[in-house]
Amino acid sequence: MHESRQSYRRLLVTYLSPQWGRVVWLAIALLSSIALQVFNPQILRYFIDTAVAGGPQRLLVLAAVGFVAIAFLRQGLEIAATYFSETVAWTATNQLRLDLAKHALGLDLAFHKANTPGELVERVDGDVDALSRFFSQFVLQVVGNGLLVVSILIVLWFEDGRAGLSLSLFTLVALGILGRLQSLAVAPWRTYRQISAEFYGFTAEHLGGLEDIRANGAVGYLMNRCHKIMQRWLAAFHKARFTSTLLWGSTVGLFTIGNAIALAIGADLWNRNTITIGTVYLLFYYATLLQDPIERIREELEQFQQAIASFQRIQDLLAYQSQLGTGGQAVLPKGALSVTFDEVWFRYREKRENIEDFEGKGALVPGARYQAVPNPPPPSPHLPTYTLQSLTFHLPAGQVLGILGRTGSGKSTLARLLLRL
Repeated sequence: MHESRQSYRRLLVTYLSPQWGRVVWLAIALLSSIALQVFNPQILRYFIDTAVAGGPQRLLVLAAVGFVAIAFLRQGLEIAATYFSETVAWTATNQLRLDLAKHALGLDLAFHKANTPGELVERVDGDVDALSRFFSQFVLQVVGNGLLVVSILIVLWFEDGRAGLSLSLFTLVALGILGRLQSLAVAPWRTYRQISAEFYGFTAEHLGGLEDIRANGAVGYLMNRCHKIMQRWLAAFHKARFTSTLLWGSTVGLFTIGNAIALAIGADLWNRNTITIGTVYLLFYYATLLQDPIERIREELEQFQQAIASFQRIQDLLAYQSQLGTGGQAVLPKGALSVTFDEVWFRYREKRENIEDFEGKGALVPGARYQAVPNPPPPSPHLPTYTLQSLTFHLPAGQVLGILGRTGSGKSTLARLLLRL
């Protein structure tokens, strides 16, 4: 868990530090909006008490104008916050997409054989898109709305200790329940994102080979496979959405209890002539206002569940390193180069990663000489046969060599070795 928090922090610092100016303006807009949310109910309480007491109409008009002005100002701040958050999110996620694409393009052919183009597109774009809100608003919304909850509770304590205590306990219980429930959805959303990537990979791969599929009468077989993937995808989506809906239902039920507590306390204090009718409304309004920040925190946690699943998949992609060593690479001179193969033996491993297995040492590069082990041991019955066996030839610089052979004889493998794929 500690390592995960460190990873999230590193990700935020890496992609948000170049935009610290926009992040600061976003924080100012969000926090100013929160402050106005806490202040505006006081104007409503003043308006109600003044109206009930038969106060001057001029004061009522001023209170109404002030309330409307603050409401308009809040809308302006929310527009500014939206602008800055979207700009920050798009800038950060686009840079992350570039980094992921560059990393994927630098991986060896074994990785690209094990991961279809459609799956990589889903990882580079789909998973990153799920992180956009994490970059732009997650921290600010959770911290900001947490401050709003604390501010409301402080005001309630000053208004009446019983109301402050009751709603403080309610808030702690609500946040505790929501905090426990939100962790349940991480694994289902991760599974959903994984199957989503598989589906797009399946679609891209088989649309590319449509002519061969139709020519060999494999349409029905592939449709059956597609149907099975979509069945798994639907089941994963239902499971993930159910956990998120559980959060939503718990929130609605908790808010209903909170409003009932506020109404009961307000009615009791008003019957004892301890508070005014305006204060009764103020207590109920603040109890209702607690719904907004807790709901926002719940929404951010729900989005964070999906972000965690996507973040873990992105981390898996970034953690994958090319199986090709860096030894033997050199700065090549300009112009034509000679190529020499000297007793080269080669075979593929039967693993998902499909990592090329060199039976020798050194690295094959244009213009260099590759010396393999002269007599490699024969393959065991459990290993595939050698694609290339005792291959020796010399191609002088500036000459062209054409290679012919049946399917599987090693023509493509030769080119891949030459280009370190």
